[in-house]
Amino acid sequence: MSGHLTHRIFAGPPNFEDVQKGDAPEPGYVLKLDDPICLTGDDFADPESTFDEVQLVPDEMTGKDMARLRDTDVFVDVVKPMPAMTGHHHRPLVAWVKAIAPARDITESYGTAATTIEAFYAALQSGDGKLASTFVVPEKTRKGAFSPQALSSFYGSLSEPISLIDIHKVDETHFSVRYRFTSGKRPCDGSAAITTVKRDGRDFIQSIRAENGC
Repeated sequence: MSGHLTHRIFAGPPNFEDVQKGDAPEPGYVLKLDDPICLTGDDFADPESTFDEVQLVPDEMTGKDMARLRDTDVFVDVVKPMPAMTGHHHRPLVAWVKAIAPARDITESYGTAATTIEAFYAALQSGDGKLASTFVVPEKTRKGAFSPQALSSFYGSLSEPISLIDIHKVDETHFSVRYRFTSGKRPCDGSAAITTVKRDGRDFIQSIRAENGC
């Protein structure tokens, strides 16, 4: 989802009406969507009603990022979305935040090596190491970490697939990326420096250097 992130104080129990009349304060985040949506396929959802605000719930890993990015435009990757069912649900849709990043214009990637990097991580997200390896310089895919077998073995077995959260162009051949995945029960909120190279008019990944151990 994409939209504008704000921090609110909602009224909780006993009456869920007004904190200044004795209701407990319930801090929360709201995403003002770029475009209205509706919900289908749930008894608590009215598919005829549209809305443009979603209540977002952070976890331990995303809470700091949400605090840092409040009052800005963001892109949010969510899990376990559900329609509001209790007084503690303050918007029509409640969703838990898996990852959040500053919103960016995807057209900024056009004509740059960023599109190759995006394609590489999209292939990894589906666990397709053979496809992912085609975006790496061929000499590094014959064996080792960038081989189709190694990529498929690791990224295809993740309990939570890798997601590319953000990509930043440093210069024409250098980029920094943020990503997230979970291996077993161990979550990784990772970052890496990527170097690309152009061959016969096409961009390839030459190296990836993880910056925080995962």
